[in-house]
Amino acid sequence: MKANLERVISAVEENEVIEGTTIVNTTYDCAGYRISYISMSKGTFMSPERFRSPTLIYVMKGVLRIAVMSKENKREAFIKVGQGYFHPAQEFAGYYADDSDVIFTEIVLRSDSEIAMRIIPHSPQDLIHLVHYEPGQVSRSHLINDEFFQLTLTACSEPERKEFLCEKQPVVIYCMEGKFSLMHGEEQFNLQKGNSFIIPINYPCTVSVSGRTKLAVLYLADVNKQFI
Repeated sequence: MKANLERVISAVEENEVIEGTTIVNTTYDCAGYRISYISMSKGTFMSPERFRSPTLIYVMKGVLRIAVMSKENKREAFIKVGQGYFHPAQEFAGYYADDSDVIFTEIVLRSDSEIAMRIIPHSPQDLIHLVHYEPGQVSRSHLINDEFFQLTLTACSEPERKEFLCEKQPVVIYCMEGKFSLMHGEEQFNLQKGNSFIIPINYPCTVSVSGRTKLAVLYLADVNKQFI
C-alpha cells in the first residue's frame, strides 16, 4: 500500500489478500516505532518471533488468532474486526488466519512507551468503545503518549468544524465510525469508516464532521523520509 501524503487511504482495499500468502507492508519506520499493514490468506500463519517492544494490533478484516508465549505461560486469543490486542515487550507472538482471510494493522512501539491503563494486555478490546459520545462536547481518550508517537481516540456527538495545522509532526487521522471531510484550499477529501488520511507538516486544513463520528488520531515524528 502506498503511504502517499494528502490522499484518502483504505487499508482493506489497498492491501490485497493473495491466496496462500502473507504480505507485510510497512509504511512507517522511525525512532523505534513501526506501522505495518499485514494481509494473510486463509490458512496461512506467521511463525512465533520475539517482540522486543510492546505491540498493538488492530484487525480490519476477518478473525486473527494470536498465540503469545512469555517466560511464565502461553496464551491464545481471537481478535475480530474492530478489536485491538496489546502484548507487552519480551514475548514471542505468532499470527494465524485459521478460518478466514485477515487484514490487520500492527503498531510496534518502544519499550518505554507510555501506555494508558485502559489498554488491557492480552485481552481483545473493542477500541471504538474506549471513547464515548458526550452530548454537546468532544470527548477524547489518550491511549499512547510518547515524544514521537501519540494515539488519541476522539468522539464528536454533534457537528464540529476545526481548523488544523501541525508544525512539528505529520498526523494520521483514521475514521472509526461515521464520516468526515477534510478541506485544504480548494481540495476536499471525504472519508468514511475504514478510511485514513496522512496530514503533512505545515498543511493547513479544516476537519468537519456532520454528526456522531469517532476518530483515531496518530501524531508521528518529523520524519518525512520515513514514510515507505
